[in-house]
Amino acid sequence: MTPVVMLEQCAPQIAPVTLAAIVQQESGGNPLALHDNTSGKSYRPASVAEAARLTRELIDRGHSVDIGLAQINSKNLHGLGLDVYQALDPCANLHAAQTVLMEGWKRSGDLRATLSEYNTGKLRSPVGMAYGEKVFGKAGVVVPAIPGGQMARWAANGGSAAAALRPVRPVLAWTPQASPLAPQGGGLEVALR
Repeated sequence: MTPVVMLEQCAPQIAPVTLAAIVQQESGGNPLALHDNTSGKSYRPASVAEAARLTRELIDRGHSVDIGLAQINSKNLHGLGLDVYQALDPCANLHAAQTVLMEGWKRSGDLRATLSEYNTGKLRSPVGMAYGEKVFGKAGVVVPAIPGGQMARWAANGGSAAAALRPVRPVLAWTPQASPLAPQGGGLEVALR
């Protein structure tokens, strides 16, 4: 199953672009990725058995652990009806991410706030909002479109105002950082670097 098909089948209520960006930010696509929030250490176990053993060990020590593709937090496992092995299953992990995201969406109706809550448990924490910006960046979105917005009239009409503007003529200037030439006594000399 390709990653896109898995996103669509395991978490059909979340736009694949959104969930793919979350997975990229959280685990880089590694279904066995673990992050110990208590110590700040990340792990990349070689097998499901090793990942489950390590996760169980960390949880038993009272640590908060993010698990799998979408980094489902260990404190959410019980509420999501998952055990450690299930959280390491890519499809179950994505479905759990869908559940957490849908709950945040119902509370806020705002994607950035939903992403903030997904990451921090708070709808609008500064850390969570920064996380949301990173997720948007993973999806290639720097500045998103206005939801429900339409193209401004001047742009949609072929830009009649733009035709009246003079053409832009670039001004080229010498900059010492970008040039192999250095000024020497009124002339230029090649600077060897």
